[in-house]
Amino acid sequence: MLLDLKAGLARCDGQPMSYEDWGRITGRPGNTIASWSAGGAAHQLQVLLASLERLPEEQRHKLIHAACREYPTLDHPKLAHDFVACSRLGTLLRQPSGLTFIQGPDHMRTFLLSALGHSGASLDLKQAPVTGVDIHRPDHFVPVAGLKYLDNLLRAGEIEREFKRLWPAVCAAQARLILLNGVWQNAAQLHSEIREAARKSHVIVAEVALKAGQLASRELASTHLVTVSPARERPDWIRIEIQAI
Repeated sequence: MLLDLKAGLARCDGQPMSYEDWGRITGRPGNTIASWSAGGAAHQLQVLLASLERLPEEQRHKLIHAACREYPTLDHPKLAHDFVACSRLGTLLRQPSGLTFIQGPDHMRTFLLSALGHSGASLDLKQAPVTGVDIHRPDHFVPVAGLKYLDNLLRAGEIEREFKRLWPAVCAAQARLILLNGVWQNAAQLHSEIREAARKSHVIVAEVALKAGQLASRELASTHLVTVSPARERPDWIRIEIQAI
């Protein structure tokens, strides 16, 4: 079953998945997962399956669904209902450098930022790593591999201190994509360094509210503002507006 799961993940990713890749997205060593796949955890898996198969199908599916966090991608129904906006987001994501800002309600901008991070693999960006800092704890959504999560820090001073501590490592990673969520307004002293990083990487910054006039940069050829809000068709869908600034 684990080997079938590995193959299924590879099909979804559109390319082969090594045990090291599998370990990267699960937070476990690749050699450990390889051992499990060879039968090292067979008895534990058998106990789980033998228990689940005794539940009614609907209850079994509900149990699995409740245990899985939400997986944001550009193909998720919350975004995919607007295929034009998703196509434009894909184009933005392919840009090798530049600065993109996302503003709007916390859960919506976090969902979109995570979707852009996860969707990098499907856009042939997997070999170019993703890094960055997010102030949230990934307890309700699948974390983006490479991001540093600050476990829901609320105090501005603590966010600033942690971001300043992590920023050198973010820069040293020389990532193709840098994601920053909830730190821009708390780290004004690093704005110039963030803009400088956007000359070599594509930096995506998510904040609750931003003013387009304060975001433009003469040094950068590509700067965009993405605004998210509830869609008219369904409040749980996300409406996306993209503006070049």
